[in-house]
Amino acid sequence: MTVDQAKSNGYYIPSSYTESTVPTLKFSTIDAVLQICYNNGLKLRGHTLVWHSQTPDWFFRTGYSSSGSYVSQAVMDARMEMFIKSYMGHIYNGNYGSVVYAWDVVNEYLHASTSGWSQVYGSNLGTTPSYVKKAFQYAYDCLNSFGLTNSVRLFYNDYNTYEVTDQIISLVNFINTGTKLCAGVGMQSHLSTSYPSVSAYKTAMQKFLNAGYEVQVTELDVTNTSASAQATYVYDLMTAILSLKKTGGNITGITWWGLYDSVSWRASQNPLLFSNLTTPKESYNKVLQAYTNAGY
Repeated sequence: MTVDQAKSNGYYIPSSYTESTVPTLKFSTIDAVLQICYNNGLKLRGHTLVWHSQTPDWFFRTGYSSSGSYVSQAVMDARMEMFIKSYMGHIYNGNYGSVVYAWDVVNEYLHASTSGWSQVYGSNLGTTPSYVKKAFQYAYDCLNSFGLTNSVRLFYNDYNTYEVTDQIISLVNFINTGTKLCAGVGMQSHLSTSYPSVSAYKTAMQKFLNAGYEVQVTELDVTNTSASAQATYVYDLMTAILSLKKTGGNITGITWWGLYDSVSWRASQNPLLFSNLTTPKESYNKVLQAYTNAGY
């Protein structure tokens, strides 16, 4: 659509946006999900605004065309600001934006493979990638415009956080240079009963907490060789997390990555708490037991 059409449709067009057209953003799916959450008293995590894995390649090319050349960093900055503020603005200008309590602004940067982001901004940027900080700035600016900086949190989300703990701390410290834009770390937590050890996981979480970050467990599942092994592991894991919580750790969310085993992305390894929609496993009871034994 034209820039004027985009503005009339409520898109945010920054002053730095010099192109004549804007890609149409599809809101129908998220609008339906937001309404379901609102009607059922559920909260929703915004996931994700910048991710190397699933941004279409044409989004980085001239004319938004798959045959175009890669745009400059300045052009891409404007596109990123347009997208982030238009998408978030659509949600918070709507009837159901109150259900969104957090955003994974950038996902898996430290594990990024070759993508349009690296084609435009460069690869091997270490823990000081300018475009990652800009993404958080745009998201923070949008929250600020709606008066939501104290109630909605922005996160950096990644997997195997227990392997790259120090790099994540350096990255978030860079993002927060000047202004604290990133509230904390989303620990994806696609775990196995054989790896990582609960103690290694707890050590990583403790490091994030010691660095002053809020921590949310964002994509938890536990593959296993038996139901009993999973039950023991999740009990120990929850006990470890709750011990940090009870000593003042700013741990504010745990999201299981699916309802029951057959709908999991790792279905063959039975990673969730229910074997089907209405049948809880031993692991489910062990999670509740961990909470009870912790005094909750």
